[in-house]
Amino acid sequence: MFSPTHVLISRTKQTPVQLVASPKGYQLYTEQEWQIAQTPAFELRSKLGFFCRGIQVVGFRLEPIEATADAVATTQAVTIPQ
Repeated sequence: MFSPTHVLISRTKQTPVQLVASPKGYQLYTEQEWQIAQTPAFELRSKLGFFCRGIQVVGFRLEPIEATADAVATTQAVTIPQ
């Protein structure tokens, strides 16, 4: 069962992912990759950063689901008209 633990954030997109430990670091599964048992495109390597299909990429970060949900709730609470 897919249970996202983090959100992978780039400049244009936020994707829920589930981290799974691997020998090189962590693999980041999206729901689609998880459901079809596909090898994940992204992985996070300790001290080296993010890799997409073996090539190092920049401009990505991870946030825990709880922190992202709290930030969204706070933003929505501020923008709701009284």
